[in-house]
Amino acid sequence: MSNRTADQLLKWGIEHAPVHEDGTSSVAHVAADVAAGRRPDLTDPGLYDAIMGKSEAQMMQEELDVAVNPARTEEDRCIALDNFEMLIEQVDNANNMEPLRMWPAVLALMNPVHTTPPIQVGAAWIVGTAVQNNDKAQAAAFSHGALPCILALLQDLSQEAVCNKAVYALSSMLKHYPAAVHQFTELGGWTVLRSLLGINSLAVRRKVAFLLIQLLHQAKDALDTPVAGPVAPKAPIARVHPPADEAPATMQHATTYPPVAQLLVDHGIIGALVDSVVPSEDMEVDAPTSLSLCSGTYVRDDDDYLEKVVQALEALVSHEPCPSSLPKERLQQLVHSLVSLRLTST
Repeated sequence: MSNRTADQLLKWGIEHAPVHEDGTSSVAHVAADVAAGRRPDLTDPGLYDAIMGKSEAQMMQEELDVAVNPARTEEDRCIALDNFEMLIEQVDNANNMEPLRMWPAVLALMNPVHTTPPIQVGAAWIVGTAVQNNDKAQAAAFSHGALPCILALLQDLSQEAVCNKAVYALSSMLKHYPAAVHQFTELGGWTVLRSLLGINSLAVRRKVAFLLIQLLHQAKDALDTPVAGPVAPKAPIARVHPPADEAPATMQHATTYPPVAQLLVDHGIIGALVDSVVPSEDMEVDAPTSLSLCSGTYVRDDDDYLEKVVQALEALVSHEPCPSSLPKERLQQLVHSLVSLRLTST
């Protein structure tokens, strides 16, 4: 309830309070009793919360306090993380994590040395939700070292649930954020993505393929964006309100994207994508590999994964400048074959 509503309710209560025979209000008597210490029940700080309800900032803090408390059960801590994640689905609450100094505590819960996988899942989910399509939260998380924490969760491919949420958080962190993509490169992130294409989880592989599409498109769009030339000065315009920020928080660094397409080729990611959906031409029979198989089935039989691989290869083929050592004509033929395979399967 807003302060204005609370003030209106208080005013209404005073105006409609019973009046004693001497003309004094019962509210005045109660106030005198409270001042004299005769009504301790009305001085309980929890009374206002019980009547008016807690603010969402208070609820966030309470849930986080439970989540970081090692004395609580794992179930209690995971429930608290779920509740926190629902609260920060609202952009204002996600942005409040910075002034409330909550980012360090959340990121600490992603440490695989000191927390359990279920807690790591909850913490990674919070990061992904908080920064998704939210440039201010992205910048805040980045400043607190979110990327190294996320990549640390992706080292153990046996923890499929952890990897699933960590890739979600990674995709949200890297979206339209050149400085984050640069740090990701410096931290060996491309090698991590290459290894994830062999994880025994189709859900994770789909997310990785989607992330590759995202990275290729945003790097290409940045290259295609024309640089504005000098603009003739205009007469000053009186402003009633201060101007909004000229650029998102993720674009205020003087940083361009690294050569994403070339990095994908150099780290064997494109080769891994191709190997996962195309039978080996060197063998009469398609030899099962960790790339082509997932849970005993061929990944190319999954329409969603195949669609994403096709989109990633199409984005790569259309990328300018073309990565060196990339057999562009062969890839174009491959894309055509995959599109035909996709149409046949549908």
